[in-house]
Amino acid sequence: MDRHYDLTYLNQVFHGNESMVQEIVQLFLSQAPQFGQDMNACIRQSRWSDLHPLAHKLKSSVNMLGMAGLVPLVLDIERISKFEEEPSRLPELVSTLTSDMEVVCRALSQDLSEAMAGRTLASKGLRRA
Repeated sequence: MDRHYDLTYLNQVFHGNESMVQEIVQLFLSQAPQFGQDMNACIRQSRWSDLHPLAHKLKSSVNMLGMAGLVPLVLDIERISKFEEEPSRLPELVSTLTSDMEVVCRALSQDLSEAMAGRTLASKGLRRA
């Protein structure tokens, strides 16, 4: 995954208000592990249709945070679980998504810590990509 995230959209929505952007990022970081746990529980219990609402909810977050590498995975999980077409693909897709989310969240968490500690340039705040 070349680009982990791109906060351009959030910065536009919040007119460059770095504290609001950081708050949204913190919220995502606090919720992301639960998404992974819930999705993996659905896989373990073969509850394919229960994946759809989780993927649908996650889709807005990954789009908002510019997580372009995760979008195709989330869309595939959402589509397959909704229409129950090729559900045998879901375990691999969810596994890949949760692994990739961990990578993105580590990068985002590190960048957030640096931004909050003032180690990045004040005018830059969190990295955009």
